[in-house]
Amino acid sequence: MHGASFFSTVVQIIGLPQWLSLGFDHRPAAVPVLAQDAWAHFNSSLGGRLHLSTATSGPCSVKAELLKNFSFDTSGAEMASQDQPERAAFVEAHDTADIVKTFRFVNQTGVPLILNNLDTEFCSFPFPNSLTVLTESMTNVDYIRSFKPRQCSTIPSNPSISFSPGASLKKIYSLAEQKGVTVVGPSIRAGSTESAASFLQDTTSVLAPAFGSAIDNVLEFEVVTPEGEVRIVNSCLEPDLWHALRGGGVNNFGLVTRVTVKAHPRTPLTVFSASIKPSQSNVQRMLSAMSQNALDLAKAGWGGYASASGILLVNPRFGGNVEKAVDSLFPLKTLLQNMDVDGQVVEEKWTSFESYGSWLESDEYKVVESFILPPSTDHPISSRLITDSLFDDAYGKEDLVKAIVTPIQQVDSWLISFNLPYGYQPREGKIGTSFTPAFYRSPWMVYFVSSLQPGMKKEDRLIKYSAVAKANNFLRYLTPGSGVYSEQADLSEPNHEDAFWGADNYKSLLAAKRK
Repeated sequence: MHGASFFSTVVQIIGLPQWLSLGFDHRPAAVPVLAQDAWAHFNSSLGGRLHLSTATSGPCSVKAELLKNFSFDTSGAEMASQDQPERAAFVEAHDTADIVKTFRFVNQTGVPLILNNLDTEFCSFPFPNSLTVLTESMTNVDYIRSFKPRQCSTIPSNPSISFSPGASLKKIYSLAEQKGVTVVGPSIRAGSTESAASFLQDTTSVLAPAFGSAIDNVLEFEVVTPEGEVRIVNSCLEPDLWHALRGGGVNNFGLVTRVTVKAHPRTPLTVFSASIKPSQSNVQRMLSAMSQNALDLAKAGWGGYASASGILLVNPRFGGNVEKAVDSLFPLKTLLQNMDVDGQVVEEKWTSFESYGSWLESDEYKVVESFILPPSTDHPISSRLITDSLFDDAYGKEDLVKAIVTPIQQVDSWLISFNLPYGYQPREGKIGTSFTPAFYRSPWMVYFVSSLQPGMKKEDRLIKYSAVAKANNFLRYLTPGSGVYSEQADLSEPNHEDAFWGADNYKSLLAAKRK
């Protein structure tokens, strides 16, 4: 159905190592020799948007080694030559039709293909002697007042926003503000270079405890599958792809060319922050206070972060009413005040904003930047989802605090995210994503982070990666049957198939990929 043979000639960039790509090896066994007129004809069909480029160095140099021995026809063709073995081509896709033509071209020729529309963080492009698809020119963003997923008669119409993969996050959020709606997306300031990839890669959000993750809010995909067919995917059409695209790696099953997400009414936010003087004793007391209230905070819709410097909590459920929000946080505030007997809590602050977008663009948002995770290419990261059962056990909560505080000396920093869809239940009654089930049973996600310095020796880099992996071992022990969010995972995560997706989901993802 979806052209499994295609994947034998594809290298996919999905933000994780290739061995994590659902058990498939995408490296081509050989690259065919193509005549110049084949490339010329393909270029003509694209309106001249087939370009020649040079393979990059840096973080991608290791991946480039995979293809360094492959070559196009050098008998007069400009794609590669003995003098320029690192030359490569890329398609500047303007619309879905360009994607279809590209997929059919590689199916006919066997040329290695790189799908790069939803990953700009993990690896740059292009690879030598290959064909890369770029979708940065596909920038459409549209507001749809009443959208019903195709052939879904039982699902009510919803206001929605639809966007192409090259659209900037700023453009999406700006349109939402203009139309007076809220879209659940990553809680990062929308810079001009931040693309729509963020909606499907970093699906966590401060709004997730109230509205579900970004993936939970997807109503429909348009995707070009490997055989070069355009498919509409929603909860009523293509159920295997619907399940797979929502958690299994978007580009693992084709190239997504359009995403339509639910638009909620404009939602005022209430924001609470507390800064502490960083010390191990202060961190331990803060974490104890947070763990005592973890389940209640998640159920009340509080998203946010905690780190060695303090707490940030955001809630869309109180209509910006600080008094009601204060009541919701009263137990936590009491515990924080109890640890302030010697002036350790240096600042508490309440603010409200008329919308999600206005908060992201405000000066108050700057405090969030201290909590944002750095790119995993520069900072080894290990993480763990902390399921609710641990917070029901008094000894479990004590052990959890120890498991976070004890390894702090081994790593450079740590972070707790509360931006998970804990307790989220869609109107239709079934979640149906392919994330690990622990993603919906966890009010906390804990990260350990180290830094890599320029010029660092390989053995020193490995020590850093090993440190974050070891720091997470106690959390793994405390949370058997839990897992990790695959987009922010330890590269050496044990039993990664179960940790990322869960055994049942992994089986269904493999079945979908083999179709």
